[in-house]
Amino acid sequence: MKKTSIILGLALTALGSQAMAADLKPGEWEIKRTITSEPAPPGMDKEATYTRCLTAKEADDIERTTRQASLRNGCDSPEMDWDGNTLEWTTRCQAGERSLDSTGAMTLEDDEHYTSRMTTRAQGEQPLTIEEEARWAGPCDS
Repeated sequence: MKKTSIILGLALTALGSQAMAADLKPGEWEIKRTITSEPAPPGMDKEATYTRCLTAKEADDIERTTRQASLRNGCDSPEMDWDGNTLEWTTRCQAGERSLDSTGAMTLEDDEHYTSRMTTRAQGEQPLTIEEEARWAGPCDS
């Protein structure tokens, strides 16, 4: 269960946090998540849609925000590198006595749209791959 919590936290928080680049609008984002690996972890739906309000402060520095989200989820500070409009990252997390390695990439399509893909692996287990597509939905509700 701890592994699923960390993976879900990374997917929802770290990836969601990566929508916080200065090149993206602050506001409400609709994020469609798809688990593309088989099988989906217990307690996780193969597909889900959720919203996330990104503040102007959060939208200011993608790398800082991503590092903070990673640390909040018990992971190391990620190594990150930009390749054009794509941010790639790697990090390691602890789930009890197991280590999880995560790699991912987020592509900023424009200031109202991004896509991302993250793969998390624990030694001896099948990798978990999550893809997301996010679109700006408007200002955040007050």
